[in-house]
Amino acid sequence: MSLELVHLKIRVNTIDGLYGIDIPFSKGLFLLRMDNSQGKSTCMNSIAYVLGMEKALGLGNAKIPFPPSLTRALTNKYGKEIKVISSYVELIIKNKETRVAVLKRTIVGVENTNIIQINEDKKTEPYFLHREGDTDREHGFYNWFANFLNWDIPKVPNHQGKDSPLYPAVLFPAWFVEQKKGWSSILATIPTQFGIKDPKKRVIEFLLSLDVNDNLLKRSTIKNKIEEIKIQWKIIKNNLENIAYKVSATATGIPEQPENKFDSYKIDLIVQNEDKISSLIDIKTELQSQLLDIDINSKTKFENEKIDLDVVKIISAKLDEINSLENKLQELINYKSYINYQISSTNNRIKNLVDDKRKYEDIKKISSSDIFNDLNININECPTCGAHYNDNLLDLHSKEDNLMTYESSLIFIKEQIKAFEFVLDDSKGKLKLKNNEQKEMESKIAQLKSDVNRIKNNDNNNLVIKEEILRKKIKIENLIENIDDAYNYLMEIKLKLDSLNNQFIKLANKRKSFPLGNLSTEDDLKLRSLNDELIKRLNKYNFTSFDANLISISEDTYFPTREGYDIGFDTSASDGIRIIWGYLLSLFSIGNQYTINHPKLVIFDEPRQQEANKVSFSELLKDAAESSINGGQIIFATSEEESILNQALKGYKYNIISFDKNDGKLIRKIDV
Repeated sequence: MSLELVHLKIRVNTIDGLYGIDIPFSKGLFLLRMDNSQGKSTCMNSIAYVLGMEKALGLGNAKIPFPPSLTRALTNKYGKEIKVISSYVELIIKNKETRVAVLKRTIVGVENTNIIQINEDKKTEPYFLHREGDTDREHGFYNWFANFLNWDIPKVPNHQGKDSPLYPAVLFPAWFVEQKKGWSSILATIPTQFGIKDPKKRVIEFLLSLDVNDNLLKRSTIKNKIEEIKIQWKIIKNNLENIAYKVSATATGIPEQPENKFDSYKIDLIVQNEDKISSLIDIKTELQSQLLDIDINSKTKFENEKIDLDVVKIISAKLDEINSLENKLQELINYKSYINYQISSTNNRIKNLVDDKRKYEDIKKISSSDIFNDLNININECPTCGAHYNDNLLDLHSKEDNLMTYESSLIFIKEQIKAFEFVLDDSKGKLKLKNNEQKEMESKIAQLKSDVNRIKNNDNNNLVIKEEILRKKIKIENLIENIDDAYNYLMEIKLKLDSLNNQFIKLANKRKSFPLGNLSTEDDLKLRSLNDELIKRLNKYNFTSFDANLISISEDTYFPTREGYDIGFDTSASDGIRIIWGYLLSLFSIGNQYTINHPKLVIFDEPRQQEANKVSFSELLKDAAESSINGGQIIFATSEEESILNQALKGYKYNIISFDKNDGKLIRKIDV
């Protein structure tokens, strides 16, 4: 991969005519020298802006990274303020296939600032950015830019648990260091508004073409698919529970999520009547038998003298059934209260166990640390007289096996949590059955009371008997029809759940097939090379905070560490700058050893920060010149004296453009 800057042009239309600047770049080491406050950072920010990377300049929500001289008014060489009408920046770039493109973006004017005009082969096309689709649509700028560099922009995890494109603006701080905030740490100005999880890691994985990036994406894709299956599973489970509720039944045999032992044949609809649990199929058989009896009885001719007695018996039977159901209903409500109490107690017990588990895990972490290894604080020996003592009230002369270690306690607590979670699930299942049973009882009581009132208010006893038989028949037929509908739906659900469970098992097995370590052999070699390159450079730059050989690149973060800890306050401010120099130039140099995604371009705006001594800065210049001999482009914008730069690079290949402050600021009147 390679990106070369060929020519930068800034134009400002004013009421006094045309102003601007042209800067022709070159391969290898290129130095842009001018005094402070003369427009050096304006030129550097123009490069970022025309490449659509202004969000990576650490400016927060500021849209345009430019001073008033490009947006409102500029001051000419006579000190007169001149109003700006419009302005734009244009950049010519080239890739490794020598494909040339001219990028033009408006700073101020009538044209949309989120459109970049690109001219290739004498044909100009508009490309949009900072809108949906800018990374994957035909006229999305980041999509064009990625194709220009032969980048395949990956999808990476975001904070919402989904995948987002790894925007080029997130990669930008790895090869462009802005003057004001960029030198505070490695990749200091990396944008966070894209919501990418661990963006710095994702940047290094992509630029070094680490296999871990693909593995991470595959893991994330599988995770998202598994989560999607779990969501579909819950929806289907809830739908079946709703169907079961309509027939006063309970769905059983469906776990909360897919699992290896899932068996769709165990799914059924059941009804609990007191202590008896029956399948809805058995209930249907009983109903069909009752329907047959009704058909036989309905053909019997009733004698008039028995009708009155039969009506009285019907009313009496219904009243008895109401009393019986109301007694059972009260018992059921009392039992539900007990179950709710049991659920509440179990929840509290689990909460306490989880707290205990967390405490023991903390103890395990502390005990596994070797920070106290050299301290005599756990030897149970008096520091004054040297006498041995026990640090608890137990008789430690007994066998140690009587005491549980924190590890054994942790295992025991985890087993207890599992046991109580099983009790909790069982109690919730019982409560669900009892809720359905209560609903059914209340419905029966209401229906019976309605029937009694209807019968009492009807003077035609013969009609009462016939209506009672007909109502019972219709009710039973409707129940049978509802049960048939429920089981038809149940068959469809079983097929869907079988399919989802098979998909889940395949994805779970695929996820297990990934290696435990994310780094491949080549990844490991690249990180070792990065480590060696960094140490070599720090020794060159006169790094003095500690022995540079103690630095190692973390396999977890891919950043410099010392004895496993991030390098932060262990270094002086100037050595912190040296680490940034060394790390970013080492990333650049890895491209000479491996095929990676680094653009082989590095831009430093005012690299001599924190008064880094001239010897160190001189070594940086020489290192940059040497590193770019085999290809690539390194651009330094600096305010160092030209004589110092030339002296430091004597005998090295480089190009320099220097502007004298006596000629005025960089944005100057252009003679047309």
